[in-house]
Amino acid sequence: MIKKLQILALAIPILCLASSASGQMNIKGKVTEGKGKPVPFATVYIKNTITGALTDTLGRYSMHYSKKENITVIATAIGYDTTFFNVVADSAKTFIVNLTLKSNSSELDEVTISPGSMEASNDRKVALLTTMDVYTTASANGDVVGALQTLPGLQKVSDQTGLFVRGGDASESSAIVDGLVVQDPFFSPVPGVAQRSRFGPYEFKGISFSSGGYSARYGQALSGILELNTNDLPEETTLNANVNMAGAGLSGSYLWPHSALEGGFNYTNTRPFYGLTKTNIDFFQPPTGYSGSLKYVWTNTKGDILKLDGNADHYKSGIDVINPDEPDTTLAFNLQNYYTSASLYYRHIINEKTFLTVGSSYSQNGDTVHWGGQNFDKQDSRAQARVELDKQFGSNLFAYIGTEIQQYGEKQQYDSASFSFKETQAAAYIEAEWKPAKWFGLKPGIRYEYSEILAKSDIAPRISAAIRLNKYGQISAAYGMFYEDPSDRYLIFGDTHVKFQEATHYILNYQYMQNDRTFRVEGYYKSYNDLIREITQGPYDPNPYRPLYWPVDNSGYGYAKGIDVFWRDKKSIQNFDYWISYSYIDTKRLYQNYVAEAMPSYVSPNNLNIVTKYFIAKPGINLSLTYNYASGRPYYNPNNPTFLGDRSPAYQDLSASFSYLFRIKKLFGVFYLGVDNVTNNKNILGYNYSDNGEYKYPIVPALYRSAFAGVFLSLTPFKKDEL
Repeated sequence: MIKKLQILALAIPILCLASSASGQMNIKGKVTEGKGKPVPFATVYIKNTITGALTDTLGRYSMHYSKKENITVIATAIGYDTTFFNVVADSAKTFIVNLTLKSNSSELDEVTISPGSMEASNDRKVALLTTMDVYTTASANGDVVGALQTLPGLQKVSDQTGLFVRGGDASESSAIVDGLVVQDPFFSPVPGVAQRSRFGPYEFKGISFSSGGYSARYGQALSGILELNTNDLPEETTLNANVNMAGAGLSGSYLWPHSALEGGFNYTNTRPFYGLTKTNIDFFQPPTGYSGSLKYVWTNTKGDILKLDGNADHYKSGIDVINPDEPDTTLAFNLQNYYTSASLYYRHIINEKTFLTVGSSYSQNGDTVHWGGQNFDKQDSRAQARVELDKQFGSNLFAYIGTEIQQYGEKQQYDSASFSFKETQAAAYIEAEWKPAKWFGLKPGIRYEYSEILAKSDIAPRISAAIRLNKYGQISAAYGMFYEDPSDRYLIFGDTHVKFQEATHYILNYQYMQNDRTFRVEGYYKSYNDLIREITQGPYDPNPYRPLYWPVDNSGYGYAKGIDVFWRDKKSIQNFDYWISYSYIDTKRLYQNYVAEAMPSYVSPNNLNIVTKYFIAKPGINLSLTYNYASGRPYYNPNNPTFLGDRSPAYQDLSASFSYLFRIKKLFGVFYLGVDNVTNNKNILGYNYSDNGEYKYPIVPALYRSAFAGVFLSLTPFKKDEL
């Protein structure tokens, strides 16, 4: 299915006015670092007084001083040297004092505790990718998950939807936005076609992907966590438009001194795209739909921030699916989906070392499916609330404690049969990060979880540590226990007598970062216990939509072990940037309805990604090439006595992208073009067989080669030096 874009549209409210008291000395301004990037939550105060303020998320501050005299304004922040500015009092009532902080090299040399985690943010101290990398990586198509799939540990599975992390299936990973679990992070799937995530990079200021050993702040994921933090206040009022081969959108924001409103609307119609592209799947109803969003952000001079966010979308799609019993015939699969969500996030700064965060959200997803003359309806929802207190003790100890509660459920209607379940989970956690020396750090944590539907609880200890070997290199290690409910397909059929599934992670990591070059190698071992296993005496059924007519238990088990390697170089060649990632995995498991322990069908033992980018500043051109190689995946052949013993051919894909930045008077725009599978390689992902094993047909991607183009236009005037 075409990569669906979520673009925000403009909403303009009534302008609020603010007034300041007279007869006092008003000092305001902005705190930035050397390259002009705002420094949020910096402390700004007047020397030898108790008058002070914290900068907001855009680095802005404001304070009032009752006396009219010469003063010294001082700014401090963790990781930066203290700076000051002398203000000479005159007849003015308001004084603009902008302060620039310099990085403290000794603090930047501190050890970073991050085994298993890959950052994508604008923090140069920890990021292996930036959010802009998501836009400019060929094959990513502007999708957060698409870009992360070029990193080691996360595997691309072209015919299945979800995050597949180090041998784990899609149910073993979670997506977190502002600390809250996303119930449906991907668009609803149609058989054999991987779907795009709901996340575009423009929404987030930070992206962290953990392929194991993640924080005690989160749970209910045996393999990995995708953590995203949404943007705070926009930098300015904007209005943007977007037109491409799959639709059009309008987005924008309106900014006040301490608040902003953002919103948007996007219409998707892939009929023009599929009209020009040869597909391997017959879309009798090309994906069409619409989406809208609205977000309100408020902050104050202390640095408190409130975010209210709402989203809604609806789309429909229809394909003809090959009938496994009669490969020369098809069955019509018609899907209609709706999705709505609303969330609240509030962060209160009690003082410069103590923070309180509160969040809550509600989401609802509905699918109506007509397949081969049968009707199927599914509805799921999730409500949750979370409270966390963060506290810094001195300069080398940071701790947080929190609690959360979630209630989610699902209803299914299949012709006259109906099924449902509702689960309530409660959790509490505490974790600390202690750095007794700049070369050593330790992060111990523990998490408690309770499941109402299982009537069981668990305690999950976790610990990670890091040692800095020199100014540029360090080693890290992590251990942790992780628990997860059985997947929804088992809970909905009433199998609640089972217990949590469990995975134990062991990780060892070495990382070297110097002069815009990064090398990272990580080995891991993951043991699975108490996996859900279907107790059936019949033959193996590879159909993921199979009904359950038999009991299940926790007799399943498995393991995953491997090594991930990452190298990135942005320095050796001017305007040229590239990274190489390689993953090797050995994994087997006995779970679900497997008849023997085997490597799952979604796993490729060897994966290689090579990403290259070249920037030409003067014309404003960005070129990118991405090469992906994956060794053959197992598939089920009923005629082979070895269960999942066959292997598909190796998968290879070369993608290219081109973007050109242009100006129209005081407006600017971007033309972009992307081509997937430039060489038109006829990839085969495996084979499906008829029940009697006499017929087989290949599993292939929805498209062998495709091209996608569009134009983004800013309707907001800009200054020439802003480009």
